[in-house]
Amino acid sequence: MLTKSRGAIAACALAIAAVGGSVAVIRAASSGPTVAASAALPSPVGTATTATVPSSTGAGSALNGNGSADGGSSNAGSGGTGTAGGQHRSPAAAAAAVLSRSAGQGRPGPLPAGSLPADGAVPGASPALRALAAARAATTALPHSPRLLAELAGTTPSASASATASASGTPDTGNGSATPTARATDTTAAGSPAAEAARAAGAAAAATAGTPTPSAGTAASGTTSVPGLDVAGYQHQNGDAISWSRVAAAGYKFAAVKGTEGDYYVNPWAATDLAQAKAAGFDVSPYHFAIPNASTGTQQAQYAVEYSGYAAGGRMLPLTLDIEYDPYVSTDHSNECYGLTAGQMTTWIAGFVSQTRSLTGQYPIIYTTADWWDTCTGGSTAFGADPMWVAAYGFIRPPMPAGWSTWTLWQYTSSGTVPGVDSPGTTDLDIFSPGVVGLINPGDQASRLHAKVSVAVGSLGALAHEALTYSAAGLPPGLTIGANGVITGTDTSTIGTLLPKVYRVTLSAKNAMGARSTVAFSWQVSPACQHSLANGVCPAG
Repeated sequence: MLTKSRGAIAACALAIAAVGGSVAVIRAASSGPTVAASAALPSPVGTATTATVPSSTGAGSALNGNGSADGGSSNAGSGGTGTAGGQHRSPAAAAAAVLSRSAGQGRPGPLPAGSLPADGAVPGASPALRALAAARAATTALPHSPRLLAELAGTTPSASASATASASGTPDTGNGSATPTARATDTTAAGSPAAEAARAAGAAAAATAGTPTPSAGTAASGTTSVPGLDVAGYQHQNGDAISWSRVAAAGYKFAAVKGTEGDYYVNPWAATDLAQAKAAGFDVSPYHFAIPNASTGTQQAQYAVEYSGYAAGGRMLPLTLDIEYDPYVSTDHSNECYGLTAGQMTTWIAGFVSQTRSLTGQYPIIYTTADWWDTCTGGSTAFGADPMWVAAYGFIRPPMPAGWSTWTLWQYTSSGTVPGVDSPGTTDLDIFSPGVVGLINPGDQASRLHAKVSVAVGSLGALAHEALTYSAAGLPPGLTIGANGVITGTDTSTIGTLLPKVYRVTLSAKNAMGARSTVAFSWQVSPACQHSLANGVCPAG
C-alpha cells in the first residue's frame, strides 16, 4: 500500500512537474480552512444527441444506432430526452462478455484489496510494464496531472483563463461568462488566509449570479446542493485509510476514485475506497487516467473495466475517462497532447468511448479542461453525448470544451479539506449541475417467476431533493415504478417451465424544469431463478 510521506510525494511531484518550460507547483498540504463543496456526479439530461466518432482520417461516423445520451450537448430544462444507460445488452450477453486482454498485462482482474504492490503494477505483468509503474509511482499516486492540480489550486494561472471564446471563436454564452473571478492566489501565498478568503469571495460572486457555487447551501432552483469529491492514492498519505463514514457525516454524497492509469497502473486503494464509500452511502465512479501514447483507447478501456473497480449496479455511476495534460512530457519527450495529432487523439477517445459502451452499456463520463480539449482534439464536437466533468478554477462559470454547452460536473479546486481524508488542503472538490436528473442505471436485473420484487432506482437529482416523475416501459407484467423511484410488485409473467424470458426495460425520470434522464436495462425472469440479482443473471439461466 502507499506509504510515502506527504512531503515525499509533494517533493516527487515537484521534481517531475516541468511543463512547457515552467514548473507547475503542487502546494504542500496545510491545515488551512475547510473548503466546502456542493455537488455530485452524473448521468446528464437534455436534448438527445447523436455522437459521431472520427475515423483515423478524421471523418465522422455514427457511434451506434441511436447514439443518444442523457446529457452531452444539451441545455438543462429543455425537456429533451436521451439515454444515459446507453447501449442495451441482455443479461446473457453481459455475462458472456470477455475482455480481450493484452499480452503481458498480468493477473486477470478484478484484483482484491491488498493484492497490489505500492507502485500499482499488476502482479504477473511484463517487466516493461512493471518498470513503467515503478518509474511513475510518484505521479500515478496523484489524482490528476501536476499541471492541472496546480491550476485548480490557483498556484499557477489557469490555461483556461484565456478561453473566453469557444472553438468557433464566439463568446461562451451557452454557459455564461468565461471570465475568471479575482484570484488572490495569483498574488497571495497559496493556503494563506487571504487566499482562502478570496476564493470564498469568488464563490459568493457566483452565488449572486445565480449559478451553482463551491459552498454549501441551496441552489437557485430550490434544490439542495449535493457535495462530492474525488480521491486517489495521494489521499492515503502514510498509509492511512479514508474514513468514509466521516466524509459522509460531513455531507458529501458522491466520490470519484482513481482506479487505473494507462495500461500499467492500478490504484492499490481503489477497491477498498469504492467498497467502503458505497457502504457509507456514496454514489461512486472509478476513473481512468488516459495515457494515449501508451496503448490504444480500446485497450485502455478494457484495462479500466477490468481493473478500475467498475461494477454495474446500484450506487455505481458510469466509468470516467480522465483525459488531460501529459504529466510525463519531461520523460516521454512529448507535449501536452502526448505527441498525438488532433485526428489521432479523437480516434483514441472514440476507441475508449466505444469499447466502454460495449463493455458497460453506458457512455463514460469525460473529465477534461476546455483548454486541453480544444488544443488536443482540435475542438472536436463528436462526443457531446458523454456527460461532461469540466475542471476549471477561478471562474463564475467554467469555460466549456467544444461539443458541450453545459456541464454535468465541475471540479473547481484541488485545495479542499474534507473530514476523514488525510490530505488537508489538497483534496479535489466538485459541483453537480443543478437541474440535472442524473438517473443511475440499476444494471441488468433477474428474478424468479411470480416473485415479489423491490428494486430502488437511484438518481443524483433525488439526492438534491428534486421532485421527479418516473415512467417505465417494458417491465415484467405486474411490476410498476412508484413516485419514489422504486420498482415493486409481483411478477405475473406467463412463460414455460424451463426457458427464461428477458424483458427490455426503458425507465425515465423528469424533473420540474423539464429535464429528463433515461436508462435502459434487461430484466430476466426464470422459474429456476433464485431471487437474487447477482450479476443480473439467473444462476440457471
